[in-house]
Parts: sequence; C-alpha cells; structure tokens
Amino acid sequence: MIPHGIVTPMSMDGSTINNASLIPPDAMLIDGSSSAQQFVDFGEGFVRNILIPRAGLQPSDVFLDLGCGNGSVARALTTCLALPGRYEGVDIHGESIRWLQEHYSGRAGFRFHHADVYNKMYNPAGSLTANEYRLPHADGTFSMALLKSVFTHMLPEDVRSYLRELNRVLRPGGRAVTTYFLLNEESRSFVDRGKDEIKMRFDWEGDSRCRVANPQIPEEATAHDEARIRSYAAEAGFSVFEITFGNWCGRPSLLGLQDLVILIKL
Repeated sequence: MIPHGIVTPMSMDGSTINNASLIPPDAMLIDGSSSAQQFVDFGEGFVRNILIPRAGLQPSDVFLDLGCGNGSVARALTTCLALPGRYEGVDIHGESIRWLQEHYSGRAGFRFHHADVYNKMYNPAGSLTANEYRLPHADGTFSMALLKSVFTHMLPEDVRSYLRELNRVLRPGGRAVTTYFLLNEESRSFVDRGKDEIKMRFDWEGDSRCRVANPQIPEEATAHDEARIRSYAAEAGFSVFEITFGNWCGRPSLLGLQDLVILIKL
C-alpha cells in the first residue's frame, strides 16, 4: 500500500517501543515500507502525529482498523489502548490476517478478521464485491475507525458503500480517520503539470470525477473528486471535521503524502 509518512517511533507517553515479535518478515512488508524500522516508523508516526493530536485517540477507544494491512498501526496501538478499549483489524489480504491472528493471539483486546472482498490489486480472487460486504460487527460498536490508504485503492461506488457501512458500525459522535488523493482545482493543476510527488500522474479517468494511475489495474491508485467525497460523507451521515492536504500532488505539506479527512458520525 502507499505510505502516509515517516516519523520517529514513540509511544503515547513518548517512550521508545520495541515489540519486535509484531514486526512481520520482510516478505510481508506490503504497506510501502522497505525495512522493519520503516514499518515501525509508519505505524508509530501515524498514531503519534495523527490519531492522538488530530483525532483525539483515547486509551478507552474501541478502535476499528479497516484496511489494517500487516499491522503497523496495530503494533503502535498495543501501547496506547487499554481495556475496556480494544482493537479490531480487518483486511482483504489473507496472508497478512493469518500472520496477525497468530502473532497477536496472546494479546487481550486485539482481534483480526479477513474480508474476502474483491480488489483487482490486492485480492483478485475475492468472493464479495465492496457493495456486498458487511463488517462482522454490530451497529454502533466503535468509537473510532481508521481507513488509512484504503480509499486510495477503491473506485467511487465502492468508497460510497464503505462509508455507509462505516457509519453503521460507529457510535454517534464516533470519529472516522480516512486518507485520499483528493482532486480539486489545486491538485489537478499540479498533476497536469507533472508535479506530483509519487509520479503516478493519474492520467486516466475512471469517470469524470475520478482518476486512476493504471487503467489495467484501476485499484493500484485512485484519486477522487473532493466535492464528491464530501457529498458521499454527508449522504452516509457524517460531518467533515477536518481536511488537511498532503504533498502527493507536489504541493508543500508537513502532513505527509496523502490527504487526511476526519469525519464525525452525526
């Protein structure tokens, strides 16, 4: 998956974290990291720089990591969440989920589920479409959800369906932390001039308000119209708490690569 950013690994109280047994082998570093240290940095950085100060993460949060990948955020949250807080990770990559289930088996409050959802890039043999998939959780289960580098690999109607399902499992006032490549006047101008940092260009239109980097595998990377994402969020029952733009298109940003959108369930 496409990384969000890199910072020094720290726990909620600022201490260095080890938890080496929760670092997957190099062959399973599918989150954009190229080393064990970078894997640690991705997860710790996102928790320390985004989830705690921007989304207000609390130790008692019941946390959904939809698109948990190989567990970089899960590992960081082992030092942040405390019962009755707990963590549920969901991903379409079966090998990663099996590894996580094995290595977190002795950790109270951490569970992982495989979502056998079709994605041409990450799960081409999936048995369900995104529109058909329902999370294995009751209504109003979670106080916070994260979809990090998920909507950057999904087409518009699938994003719309996931937002509806996300709203179902969140409590009123629950927070959803999501990342995108958002198309607006500024980002389109940077992309069209070839300034984008990741050199994907997003030259092909999935439809008039979505661009993809690879028409043969559209889910490799997708960019979505900001106005349409705002309308999808409102339709699903969310208010937009924050939008902060990343540097993916070439604009200056201290946030990191992807655009950050924090939603609150009404």
